[in-house]
Amino acid sequence: MTSGPSAPPLPPPQHPAVAARTVSDAARAAADAWARAADPAESGLALSQMHSVLRDLGIATRGLARYQTAGHPADPAPPGFPRDLQAAAQHLLDASLSLAGVLAAEGLGPVPDPDEPGAALCRASRHAITAWRQPAGTSADRDTTVERLITAIGFLAAAAGSLAAGTPRQRTISLLAVGERLAAATACLAGAIPAPADDARPRPRGRRPRTGGR
Repeated sequence: MTSGPSAPPLPPPQHPAVAARTVSDAARAAADAWARAADPAESGLALSQMHSVLRDLGIATRGLARYQTAGHPADPAPPGFPRDLQAAAQHLLDASLSLAGVLAAEGLGPVPDPDEPGAALCRASRHAITAWRQPAGTSADRDTTVERLITAIGFLAAAAGSLAAGTPRQRTISLLAVGERLAAATACLAGAIPAPADDARPRPRGRRPRTGGR
C-alpha cells in the first residue's frame, strides 16, 4: 500500500537575535498603529493583540533564560542571568493577565487583517517561542537578543500609554498596570546584560610636554 505524499518539513527556527530583531521591528510598527487607534473597535483589537503578544513574549523569555553560550566556555552567562530572565518573563505574563479582565468585559474585538501591524507582531512573538526554546550563540548574540527584547518592550510600554489616553476607568487602570509590569521586566532584563569592563589597558606613552624653555 502506497502512502500519500509527506508533509514538507517545518522551517528551522530563527536565530535568537534575528527573532528578537523581528519582534522589535514589529513592535515599533504596531505601537505606531495602536497610537492611531481612533474608534472602540480598533482599540479593542489592539488590546486583544497586546494581550496575546505579552503572553507569548513571557513564554518565549522563559526559554531565553536557558541561553547556552557556544564557543566561549570562558565567557558564560552572568550567574544571575537565568533568574533575571525568569523574573522578566513573569512580569510579561502578569502584564498579559492585567488585560484579561478588560477583554472579558469588552470582548476580543474584530478579526484582524493578517497583514496589519498588530497581526504581524502577534506572529513575530509566537515565532519567538520556537526561536528561544533552545537558544545558543555567542555572548554578544545573547546580549544583543536581550537588548532587542528591551527595545520591543519599550515600544509596547509606549503603546500601553497611548491606549490608556481618554479611555474608561477600568481600561486605564489595567493599562497602567501593564506599564508598571513592563517597566519591571525592562529592569530585570537590563540587569542580565553584563556591564562593560573598565578599560584597564596601559595607555600608550606619548612625548612628555616641555615644562621649561628651549
